[in-house]
Amino acid sequence: MPDSQPIQYFKLFYETAQTILSSMSLQSTLDTLVERSAAALRVKGGSLRLVDEQTHQLEQVASCGLSTEYLNKGTLSSDLSVPAVLSGEVVCIQDAYDDPRIQYRDELRREGINTMLSLPLEASGKAIGVLRLYSAERREFSAEEVELVAAMAELGGLAIANARLYETEGIKLSTLLQNVGLELAGPPADIEQQVCVFAADPANANLSLEYFRALHEITRAILSTLDSREVMELIVERVTTLMSAKAAALRLINESTNELELLAAKGLSDRFLNKGTPHADKSIQETLKGIPVLIDDTSTDPRLEYPTQTVAEGIASILSLPIIAQHREIGVLRVYSAHKRAYSQEDVTFLSAVAEIAGIVIMNAKLYEKTRYDLSFWETTLGYLEGKKD
Repeated sequence: MPDSQPIQYFKLFYETAQTILSSMSLQSTLDTLVERSAAALRVKGGSLRLVDEQTHQLEQVASCGLSTEYLNKGTLSSDLSVPAVLSGEVVCIQDAYDDPRIQYRDELRREGINTMLSLPLEASGKAIGVLRLYSAERREFSAEEVELVAAMAELGGLAIANARLYETEGIKLSTLLQNVGLELAGPPADIEQQVCVFAADPANANLSLEYFRALHEITRAILSTLDSREVMELIVERVTTLMSAKAAALRLINESTNELELLAAKGLSDRFLNKGTPHADKSIQETLKGIPVLIDDTSTDPRLEYPTQTVAEGIASILSLPIIAQHREIGVLRVYSAHKRAYSQEDVTFLSAVAEIAGIVIMNAKLYEKTRYDLSFWETTLGYLEGKKD
């Protein structure tokens, strides 16, 4: 029987998002999605199949907890194997070995599978695959359990689409340079990410579910684009709304000047934004040591670089959070309140997770932008040189 302990919705989704988004490997993304989804629901195993658009077959790309014999049972047709899933439906079949929608019922019975949960993987509004989770017991999944793994599947679909875009641009660039005898440096190796120390699950189960839903909303929004500027604007907009704050701002460190350059803001006046650029070593500097900092009274706290302008803006308190990517602080996310405000540990946990996910997504978007820039540069340069030869 499945473990009776309550599911840690927020922590499970955060850790899955962090691992998937930190990976530069498409296969690693696929493996993580299956393993984390199966673990989240405490089931026997899982599999991930992507649609081959030419053959309409569901090609096996990742699995866990299933025997080699079962995985090699035969091809699956997208038209015959629970086809409703590829129309966007989540389908749970409790007595799977007796259900006519299953192609290989005898093999399912021999594998010891009783209940099968199938979820669509979608990207750009189109089904690209199926995530399946298998339970040895007859199982009814709660609406919240289905919501969690559906969110993981959605995250996986968006990440797969983005990884394919990046790989396509990288292959174009590599091929272009190889044709003229140059070699493109390989992509950076995956960096093992440590789970953020602030990511303990809220003790209250309802709060865990609420923060999971909020983090899912933010992650979905920022994965909808590979434009780093748009990513940052989405983050400050969502944080301001979700926390009912006066304003929010996102700044990244300029390593040449040691200034915290403004990349996105919401709810702040031009006068305040033009007051001067904060410096990493003068403006709530503990944040850039990886520590969330609450300034609960801006009128008296000495850690502000521009206290007079802050009070004049109507800001009474500030929560400053580090943005971390690849184990280093790259910037800050600041949440501004018009009144003196205390934040619970759960609030800080949630916002710290948002800041860390933001750091990973921003770095990925910047890497994609650099690859596209390099491709454009070399296409133009080599085209010019070819023209000179003629």
